Amino acid sequence: MSELKTVAVCATPFLPETASWLYHQISGLRRYRPVVLTQEVRNSAQFPVPVLHSAEELRPPMKWLNRLLRGVLRELPLYAGIMGREGADLIHAHFGHHACRCLRARRASGLPMITSFYGADATQYALIPHWQQRYRRLFREGELFLAEGSAMAAQLVRIGCPPDKVRIHHLGVALDEIPFREREPTNRVRVLICASFREKKGIPLGLRALGRALAGLDLDCRVTLIGDGPERAQVMSAVSSAGLEGRVDWRGPLHYSQVLAEMAECQLLLQPSLTASDGDSEGGAPVILLDAQAAGIPVVSTLHADIPEYVLDGESGLLTAEGDEEALVESLRSLLTEQGRWGEMGRRGRRHVEEHYDAARQCRSMEEIYDAVS
Repeated sequence: MSELKTVAVCATPFLPETASWLYHQISGLRRYRPVVLTQEVRNSAQFPVPVLHSAEELRPPMKWLNRLLRGVLRELPLYAGIMGREGADLIHAHFGHHACRCLRARRASGLPMITSFYGADATQYALIPHWQQRYRRLFREGELFLAEGSAMAAQLVRIGCPPDKVRIHHLGVALDEIPFREREPTNRVRVLICASFREKKGIPLGLRALGRALAGLDLDCRVTLIGDGPERAQVMSAVSSAGLEGRVDWRGPLHYSQVLAEMAECQLLLQPSLTASDGDSEGGAPVILLDAQAAGIPVVSTLHADIPEYVLDGESGLLTAEGDEEALVESLRSLLTEQGRWGEMGRRGRRHVEEHYDAARQCRSMEEIYDAVS
């Protein structure tokens, strides 16, 4: 048996191609051996782990039992046996709604459980009576609940989590994968928008604001648009209505390494997040904000959720009230015309990420959290 302690990491699916931020939390562990448990495996070549147990690998009788228990109990009791065989010392469940499905395994194993919340699980799910009931049980039985920042921590308390069980733990990015480059003034400006095509990302609003900000400016400005999702039609319609036809290069969804390659060619990041009509929100903050700042790119974003912690308003980027198109136009026009500010904003952003959002450092912090509960 390894001298390392073992953490059972529960995440489903494992992992979407946009979840490098979650993978960094696992791959960077040094004093704990991660054992991943999931109901669905995705992108295994992109996110390799030493030990992974998937429901998809169960033999037919156990696979059928797993499906039955998951459907009837809405929980994953078969995880407990795997945790026992792997010698797990604690459970770390990612996303609140998935953590609810792990409670029976937690009871059966007797292991302490940490749950990380990230966004819709702390906002949109919490509006649904069925999930409110399940969250009450989760908050009662779980040992610790991690939030990306102070806004999400306050949200967890609002939806019923005891304050003494909430702890802020920032996400991190792998700085050795993100080369820093100071952005220099240029007539050829490329603006990056990298997000899922969902209402909370505010992409149509951002495109309209950018179109207006460019009016009358003698700039060769193009947009690199990365992502896809249920609001593709609205996003593409906004490209047209904003007068940006012929200026937008839509790349579709990309792997993290491809995103970084595209980012290297950009001067600004536009991320106009807002609260969606169904209550969905960032909860914490999009990790692309950290990636961009680490690369030296000034950010235009909003005073939404934990974004004001992730981006230093007036220092590494400009933040506006969410949904305020006029303010977005003003911020964009300011950075498009005052390009001499880019260098210092980029340097400040890199320092900010190095000091507070370095993935390696955050993994050491996570291991200290594991020590405290195990």
